[in-house]
Amino acid sequence: MITTPKLVHWFEISVTDIVQAAALYEAMLDTKLEHSVFEGIPHALLSNPDRASLCGTLISDPARPPTRGCGTVLYLRATDGVQRCVARALEAGAKLVQPPTQIGPHGTIALIEDLDGNVVGLHEEPRS
Repeated sequence: MITTPKLVHWFEISVTDIVQAAALYEAMLDTKLEHSVFEGIPHALLSNPDRASLCGTLISDPARPPTRGCGTVLYLRATDGVQRCVARALEAGAKLVQPPTQIGPHGTIALIEDLDGNVVGLHEEPRS
């Protein structure tokens, strides 16, 4: 079997308060994040359960603070559906940027703004 190398290896989402931000992402994704400190900088790891595929982190680095409404949009997998993820995100303090939207044969997406103004996408694959 031929494997294609991953184009994206890692991502970082800048946040100001790692504890509050992690709580929002944990609520939205219905999971627990692993907290650690690398080089004196707090992180909360966002990864797939198998850790075999793409993962990244929330990062609270004073040298790289978040900028509200700017940056790259990452789409996170909505394991139990975009609607449920959005509901939990809003309850945890996020703002809705784009409601759940069908994208043809590619499933459903939504966009939320987290506590630091990062716009984050949620993606649900189409059901077979």
